[in-house]
Order: sequence, then structure tokens, then C-alpha cells
Amino acid sequence: MTTQKKAEAKRAFLIEQATACLAEKGYAYVSLRDIAKESGVSLGILHYYFASKEELLLAVISSYKGRFMEELEREVIAAPSGEWSAALARVLCRSLQEDRKLHRLWYDLQVQAMYVPAFGEQVKDIRSRLHQLISRMLVRLQREEQTSLTIDEDSAISLIYSAIDGFLFQFLLDELQRPEETIARFEQAFAHLMHTLFSSESLSPESR
Repeated sequence: MTTQKKAEAKRAFLIEQATACLAEKGYAYVSLRDIAKESGVSLGILHYYFASKEELLLAVISSYKGRFMEELEREVIAAPSGEWSAALARVLCRSLQEDRKLHRLWYDLQVQAMYVPAFGEQVKDIRSRLHQLISRMLVRLQREEQTSLTIDEDSAISLIYSAIDGFLFQFLLDELQRPEETIARFEQAFAHLMHTLFSSESLSPESR
């Protein structure tokens, strides 16, 4: 293994360890020293790869959100016509079961973004990428279902993003909810939202 590949592997390992630590305790309650200890490296080594805790958090969120968006790309955007809604529900349900603490960290970052400019840029970039995915979905739906939006596309994107983001946040606030029950309620509410966003009755039954 080349020196560069070793460095990349070490950086990935540190991001993985930091992800577990930050997701468990929250940004405000974890120091670089804590992460170095959990990772089994010296603080100096951690500083070699990440100049600050802020830089490390950005790397953690970028890695996690990148994987989440790849899932959406692979399973929702590419789903056969008529199956995208069920695919979205599956991705969200699995994500709530497996990555609940990481979602919590994402909301932690958004709060911190109000005070740390660098976080604001990262949040803006991730939200923009998610908006682009929703836009692609809307374009595909209109083309394949031969229907049109009842409002302008930007407003529709904002409503859909807010519905999904709000749903995830509400779930995280209530640890007693089971993912399956929450998803069932979300599917029903989301179907109503999608039905109001399109002017035609041609949307597939699962989207009504």
C-alpha cells in the first residue's frame, strides 16, 4: 500500500471512529481528545489529519450524507415507475433503524450552522444536493405519469423536503415510536401531499 493510500485509509478510519463518538454523545459534549482516545491514536495524530473539531465534524457529516444520498439515488430515483414511493419508505425506515444517531448529528450540525459559518456552507450544500434529487424525481414523475404540478417546482421541492425533514426530526424527538409505525403514518401523509401537488389523477395508486 502506497503512503497516500495509507493516509487515506487512516483518515477514513478516524472519520469512522469520530462518527460513532459524535453520534453517541453529540457535538457539544465531545472533544478531539475524546475522539483520539476512542480511536487509539494520539491527539497529535488526530490534529495531523484534522485541524479542528469543526473540520472533523464536516468530514463526518459529508461522509454520512453522501452515503444517504447514494441510497436515495440507487433505490428511489432509479426505482421503476409506480414504485418510487415504496422505495422511499424503505430507505427512510432502514435509515431510522440503522442511522438514527447519525440523523440526530445532522440536526445538531444545522443548529451549529447558525453560529459557525463553515457549518452553514456545508448545510447549504447538502440541502442543495437533496433539493436536486427531489427535482429529478418531480421531473420524472411528470414525464412518466403525464401529469403536471399544481404549483411552481421550487415551491413543490420545498414542501417535499420540509415534509421528509420534519418527519425525521419529529421521529427523533419521540424515542418511543417504532420506525414501522412512524413510516406508515408518514406514507399516508406523504401520499396526501403528493396528491395535492399534481393536477392529474394519473398518479399511481400508491401515491394517492
